[in-house]
Amino acid sequence: MLNTSITSEQRKLIIVLSIFWGTLFGSLGIFFPYYSLYLRQELVLSGQQVGAAMGVFYFVGLIGQPAWGYLADRTGARKVLLVILCIGMALGFIAFWYVEKYSVLLLVSACFAAFYTSLIPQGMALGLGLLYRSDNSHFEYVRAFGSVGFLATCFGFPYFLELMANDPDDTELGLLFPCSAVIILITAVTVLFIPNQNIIREKAGAGSWRRLFGDTRFIRFFLYVFLANFMLDGPMFMFPIFVESVAPEDPVGTLKWLWLIMLVPEIMIIAMAGHIRRRIGVRLLMFTGLAAGGVKWIVCGFWGENLTILHGAMFIHSFYVVGALVAMPLYVNYLIPSDLRSTGQGLATMISSSLGGGICSNFAAGWLIDNVGPEAPQIYGGIGALILLCIAPFFVPKVMPQQSE
Repeated sequence: MLNTSITSEQRKLIIVLSIFWGTLFGSLGIFFPYYSLYLRQELVLSGQQVGAAMGVFYFVGLIGQPAWGYLADRTGARKVLLVILCIGMALGFIAFWYVEKYSVLLLVSACFAAFYTSLIPQGMALGLGLLYRSDNSHFEYVRAFGSVGFLATCFGFPYFLELMANDPDDTELGLLFPCSAVIILITAVTVLFIPNQNIIREKAGAGSWRRLFGDTRFIRFFLYVFLANFMLDGPMFMFPIFVESVAPEDPVGTLKWLWLIMLVPEIMIIAMAGHIRRRIGVRLLMFTGLAAGGVKWIVCGFWGENLTILHGAMFIHSFYVVGALVAMPLYVNYLIPSDLRSTGQGLATMISSSLGGGICSNFAAGWLIDNVGPEAPQIYGGIGALILLCIAPFFVPKVMPQQSE
């Protein structure tokens, strides 16, 4: 899997970063697939309340993501900030476990979001800084271990619930919080073993972030990622509620198998993403993810009540992940100066995941669930994504690999 020309030091770095991504996404593999279902079943929230509760994450992320990125670039203390973000997430998971009132949920969500929404973009900035090469990148291999961790915990958590339940019909879904906390603490420990190379301690000058907004390529790209996440993220966050509507007798068990089908090919496609990117370019790879996401949600929305079709549609998910979660940060890495790597990733995530996906898309999806039906976010999001695909080349400028060198 690894290029034989790499040094032993690079090999150790790849192993450490693989554990970092594996445990980080391992914690999210418990939290992300089952959290909205927990809010629906255990706290008995409406679709709009669930959308608002999840939207709080990303409302706070509007401030937190660029702020953490700017702090990382100005101080060069990128490892220290990653540890702080991991510990903050762990404390947030524990706080969620004790929430009973909706008002308290919103408060805890805001505190949790200050750490949660920035960990992935800052991890991307550090990992790309250490691993990225214009002609040969091991980043895709390392990122694939994140999907392995997500798969292991997402698929294994329902079995853990059954093991811990006194009654097979009375599982405690709230156990997702302490389990996620333990795993993210392992991530924090892993960060300590990342070599403190000069490239991740590079500091940006005061006010240097203004360069990003003086380049029209950034503005066009930010508009594209906002629209793409607006179309695709809400349906993903509300997917457990959709699954509950088509498989009310066993939503957790159905989700478990659906995520298995999504994640097994995802691991292989992400590992191959470097080869694909070198053949078709990072820009086309992003567009492929947008197309895959649109087709997946249209199939789910119109024909998802047929569980055979629903399970089959999940195979498309891997191409969506490569485009949205791998190609997008790689594209940002082409555009930004090296000393603004953390700021650029934070801003891109703020515009895409927080504003476009987390706030606007979640709110729209929650409204559609309550006023149209549980399948509406999938239908409208899928159609919107395919419409955006037709005009995407006008928003996303072409970039060349040598810009990252």
